[in-house]
Amino acid sequence: MNTFLKTASKVTMIILVAFIILGYVVVQYGFVGAEFAGLVKVKLSKPDFHYSPWIYVLYAHIVTGCIALFIGLVQLLRKQQKERSQLHRRLGKIYVLSILLSGIFNLYLTIFASGGWVSQVGFLSLDALWIYATLTAVNRIRNKQVEAHQQWMIRSYALTFAGVTLRIWLPLLMIPFEFETAYPMVAWLAWVPNWLIAEWVIRRRAIKVKRQTIASTSIVK
Repeated sequence: MNTFLKTASKVTMIILVAFIILGYVVVQYGFVGAEFAGLVKVKLSKPDFHYSPWIYVLYAHIVTGCIALFIGLVQLLRKQQKERSQLHRRLGKIYVLSILLSGIFNLYLTIFASGGWVSQVGFLSLDALWIYATLTAVNRIRNKQVEAHQQWMIRSYALTFAGVTLRIWLPLLMIPFEFETAYPMVAWLAWVPNWLIAEWVIRRRAIKVKRQTIASTSIVK
């Protein structure tokens, strides 16, 4: 019972954080206006910055990223089945397509990333690993490697969640630092801890499966 409550509380927290960020994105960029967002304000303060077409690419990146964030959450929280359902396959295809598109858009945005080359390398690394993890997950399921598919999807979603952690880290870091100092740090903090947590989750799952296998073998004997 305690294990169930702990798991339920963790899941609830993840859902709340994801939906808070999604709500912020919808309100800020959909109703208030992108030009009033903190990041865009910094961009507009630079005389050599061109608002268009950057803003349209940003919108495309945000929309596709939010689709991936929502679908990935649904996929992870759905009860696992031995046989993949038609819905799971369709949602998975939309998830992968959203990431590929969002990743392509992010390549353009990275060129204009604030914070110089440190930020650019950070976001390029995120982009490359994000697409690699997602396509590797697709490759594993095509080869009927279900466990490996699930592991790579955990990695993929950890990087998808970088859009959420970025918006958590940035305001926190801007308490002691200026934006130009904080943003290069965020370019790495947004996803590196996520990846490490994903590896911890995967390792923990593997140990749990191994223990269950050993216990089942002992019972049979």
